[in-house]
Amino acid sequence: MNVSTSTFLTKRRTLRRDNDVEEENAALLQLGDEFQLKQVNHQGEEEELMALNLSEARLVIREALQERREFFKLNTATNKINNTSSTSITTTDKHEENEIFGNQQSVEQELQNVDKVLEYSSIKDTGGPGTSAATSSGAVIGPVNNQALKQTLIYLANFSRFRDPETVTAVAQLLRSASTNNTNTNNSSFSVPGQNHYGAGHLNGNEQSTELHPFEIAQLGSISCEDADEAKTLIPSLTNKLNDEDLERILKELNNLETLY
Repeated sequence: MNVSTSTFLTKRRTLRRDNDVEEENAALLQLGDEFQLKQVNHQGEEEELMALNLSEARLVIREALQERREFFKLNTATNKINNTSSTSITTTDKHEENEIFGNQQSVEQELQNVDKVLEYSSIKDTGGPGTSAATSSGAVIGPVNNQALKQTLIYLANFSRFRDPETVTAVAQLLRSASTNNTNTNNSSFSVPGQNHYGAGHLNGNEQSTELHPFEIAQLGSISCEDADEAKTLIPSLTNKLNDEDLERILKELNNLETLY
């Protein structure tokens, strides 16, 4: 009698089902330790959590790269005895630098200038953009050849809703001053806090707060939502914190600010 070895030797595998696993409540904000309201900085000092929306992150990174550029130029000029030619180049390129690092560019212009931003934030020994520079301490500072940074700049250029510092400031003030009289399960009202005040510390267990978390504020400033339903779908933890009327008002004002440029 012929017996199939595959049938005889192979044991059917079954999927393990863990019925004890509970579904995660999307309306309850559950973040890791890095999102606790109280953080400890590198100096060991306690400070409040700071969460940036995409527009704020874009401005911070571009400002940091521009300051890096200015530092390299100053350092190079200090360590050069005869710097006539490089000074001429720096003066000639000043207008171009302002355009490259400016925040009034269109998305298309900014994407075209990404490589120049990275190039100009590094200085070669002649004072111009390019290779490496030596600091007064002898340390060599190389060119910005960081693909992660480049892709970050491209991403932020494409998805930042608010491009100039004035509009970004207006958005921060809006989210800081926005308030609601929505009645939650505890029948208490709350206000949307600013970046410098977020109330008590980290929530534990199923404890809920009606105060917007910095992460939620950053998400509101980053994601473009047409209505309250879409906002609560993308940010489920807003469900028990903002009623539809107040959320619609905030979204409308954010969308109006987005069209200013």
